[in-house]
Amino acid sequence: MQNNTSYTINHTNTRTFVQVPIAGDPNAINTALSALLTQEGYSMTQYAEGSAPELVWKKGTGFATAMKFIKLMYQPNMLLINAWTSSGIGSLTIGEMSLTGGFGAIPKKSCMKTVEKVIQLAQSFGAQPQQNYVPPVQQ
Repeated sequence: MQNNTSYTINHTNTRTFVQVPIAGDPNAINTALSALLTQEGYSMTQYAEGSAPELVWKKGTGFATAMKFIKLMYQPNMLLINAWTSSGIGSLTIGEMSLTGGFGAIPKKSCMKTVEKVIQLAQSFGAQPQQNYVPPVQQ
């Protein structure tokens, strides 16, 4: 992914946090991001490992590879993304890991690639549309 300073990424031991400035209708952005995540094999699920249940996007069952999680939250003009991987089976998870570090590198890279697609799509809503451009009539 290109080094773009219009968003910020921070990592803790447990999660990766991304702040992406957005322009446009958050409902339209969410619809597009939901379609993208579904296409990438993620499904919406309730994640109850923390202090309060969270609605997140999840991919994987833990049998063949670590489970991958992406949580989308919206604030005025800002998309907040939380992403992490977790070991476990089914709905039983064992710890959260941010998308950095060597342990579980393959699922972390896969999840980060999806996060990068989410960032790119969310930012595309802020691009100036070219629909008002009318080519000159040639005579």
